[in-house]
Amino acid sequence: MRSLTILALGMALPACTPASDEGESTALTPQQVVSPSGEPAPEVFVATAWRAVATDGARYTTYLDADGTYRDLRNGDPWQTGSWTYSVVERDKRLCFMPAPDSGIERCWEPGRMSGGTMKATNDDGVSIELERVEYRPPADAGSDASVDADADDAPA
Repeated sequence: MRSLTILALGMALPACTPASDEGESTALTPQQVVSPSGEPAPEVFVATAWRAVATDGARYTTYLDADGTYRDLRNGDPWQTGSWTYSVVERDKRLCFMPAPDSGIERCWEPGRMSGGTMKATNDDGVSIELERVEYRPPADAGSDASVDADADDAPA
């Protein structure tokens, strides 16, 4: 479960980091989409997906949806869902994931800068992961037979 939350963080982080090589940072504007927590979901992460590869070779792909929820896949199979938030306080950026049900433990990550479609993220314990931005696929409609393709985490964004 920790690897999945790590992946989810990694996927979301590249979108929020300026691609510029300059030392300047860009102000982030939140999108007015209400998340399950009641806070607006940040525009920079909405409709993005990220992949991380665990030391055992497992691929974790996290989809960050516009309603403030996330969906994690492990090797293409559903793994975890929950809600996500992103906050910037001065220079401190934090992307946090709360697994469903609410009894799960919230995990937060500090995203690094994007570099060639990848970025590093570090959690509160000092663990760093590398995230690769991949193609986002929206959630299937409740009445639809469509689902996230098991190979969806193979395509870079």
